[in-house]
Amino acid sequence: MRLTFPHMGNIWVAIKAMAEKLGVDLVVPPSTSQRTLSLGVKHSPETACLPFKLTLGNMIEGLELGADTVVITGLYGPCRFGYYHKVQELILRELGYDFQMIKQSLGIRRMVKYLTNEASLGDMIAGFRFGIAKLKALDAIEQLVYKIRAIERDRGSTTKIYMNAIKAIDDARDTRAIKEAKQEYQLKLISLPTIPSPNPLKIGITGEFFLIIDSYATMDIETELGKLGAEVRRPQSVAQWVDLNLFTIFFGLREKDKSHKAATPYLSHHVGGDGWQSVGEKVLHSKDWDGLVHLEPFGCLPETIARNIMPSTKEELPVLNIIYDEHTAKAGIITRLEAFTDMIYRKKRRRVEACV
Repeated sequence: MRLTFPHMGNIWVAIKAMAEKLGVDLVVPPSTSQRTLSLGVKHSPETACLPFKLTLGNMIEGLELGADTVVITGLYGPCRFGYYHKVQELILRELGYDFQMIKQSLGIRRMVKYLTNEASLGDMIAGFRFGIAKLKALDAIEQLVYKIRAIERDRGSTTKIYMNAIKAIDDARDTRAIKEAKQEYQLKLISLPTIPSPNPLKIGITGEFFLIIDSYATMDIETELGKLGAEVRRPQSVAQWVDLNLFTIFFGLREKDKSHKAATPYLSHHVGGDGWQSVGEKVLHSKDWDGLVHLEPFGCLPETIARNIMPSTKEELPVLNIIYDEHTAKAGIITRLEAFTDMIYRKKRRRVEACV
């Protein structure tokens, strides 16, 4: 059995670490690229969303490299993500691939026991902890990257260190090596020359989770915001998503719970995906963010609901909605981000002048 899986941001680092600990033969698909997107678009229904097309392209590239088993997360529910695998499996079989598809609906423990040839509970826990440790290290570095990128003197230096950090943590063979790599690259980031900018813009990013965590899908929107002097705030990290949604490990009041409660005056129930949370993020962070970028795949019903509710809330937080599909151009994204951040800068400047 040779496993493959679709990319979702840096989750591949954790999956690879778990597989190595549990002795699973794993095929990591190539990094998502234009070829990945082209394959997905070619073989997907035209009305399918961008995450569907990208993950299908990942699966095809993994199967091309010799995988015979595809693993995909997702449970049935209001969001169509839970039904992707049904359609994707049919498409892949029509393309002539001979494989089996393993879904999260089996239950995490049963799924892992099957994929690892009946691994013990202790081995499973050790593998999960190792993978989560890598994700949490990457999250810690990523949060620092968001802060430094907004004030870096030499454009691109933060991103270079971040890419090296991903490789170093991926190469780490034990928790001590993970900790050392994390500390090393955090120090490198802190040591970068910066420009005087005591109060950069705080721009939150919310919306459909795949887009939030996958830099290829969003055309590196976090990097582009950093170039414009904005410190990105992403309230839910990849490690938290895996912790709280995949393995259902609950510690205290989650960001999702807080945002759902905050959204209650405008949206009081689950509408699928991350739509409920998207509304809540605007309400919850209206006092500590300068603006909010809402990311939405074209045709995503939960985020369409959120997009139409956001303008009617009483909280005065500027929101930029960006809809992605295979036709989205990066130049257009950059132009909209430039106009959005310029508007917020001007608004802050007028507020300061009014107080003088």
